[in-house]
Amino acid sequence: MSGDLAVIFDVAGTMLKMYRVAKDISRNVLMEEIVTTELVMEKSKRALVIPQLDPEEVMEMPPEMPISIFFQEGDRDVKISCSSTPVSEDEALSVLLISEVEVRNLQETLTAVCARCPRFYYTTGLIVDVEAGKVTHSISTGGRPFPALEIVLKELEGMGADIYVASGDSMRSLSGLTKCRGIKEERIYPASKPRQKEEIVESLKNDYKLVVMVGDGLNDRYALEAANLGVLTVQQDSRPTTELIEAADEVIDDIRKLPGLVRDRLSWIAAS
Repeated sequence: MSGDLAVIFDVAGTMLKMYRVAKDISRNVLMEEIVTTELVMEKSKRALVIPQLDPEEVMEMPPEMPISIFFQEGDRDVKISCSSTPVSEDEALSVLLISEVEVRNLQETLTAVCARCPRFYYTTGLIVDVEAGKVTHSISTGGRPFPALEIVLKELEGMGADIYVASGDSMRSLSGLTKCRGIKEERIYPASKPRQKEEIVESLKNDYKLVVMVGDGLNDRYALEAANLGVLTVQQDSRPTTELIEAADEVIDDIRKLPGLVRDRLSWIAAS
């Protein structure tokens, strides 16, 4: 499809207000309201791995079961959402296959998230340290749409926008977004790494006059730079780095400001 306007959204912290809980496994400590990418970036060869795990199935597993059993006997399809330095999925899987970390670590973070969030969006993951050969953290995330999201999507739709989603999460986690106005399953790109998000933007630029990227994290940096209009949102209080701020054309603290920016850019294009 081609047209005048495509708007690509990141999900966590951009479309959805997130609540995240991580467990530092070596210290046996739960950490609330964390920024996942900061944990990943603490050390080289670390990766946030998103296994294709149904959170409800995780909660039904024996707590003492090593997570390695799942990968040895079940689904070996793992996706890397982000990494501090390049890590392949095979490298991450090799660590998971021998890990003695128990399922209870995922269950603890999921329980904490479920206590705070409605059942709209859940995902769970693991931080793998390839150099150390171990799983360092379990991660669980829940989210609900920002109150103004439906209004924003309606305004963009009124401008003729095609809405896309590019996220590091699995399709299983993202499927609930199809309940939102204008979001079609075929326009959702799951398990998108930072460079893949950039490639999605570049591809859509061949079909649309204006491609807008909306994101809030380091994994959106390249896509923000590549877009005709890169919009960084900070409504989740994500403590953006200077590097990320410089990658964006605009920084907003409320998603409701997005349609105005898009409308101004469309007017500028029409006048050029």
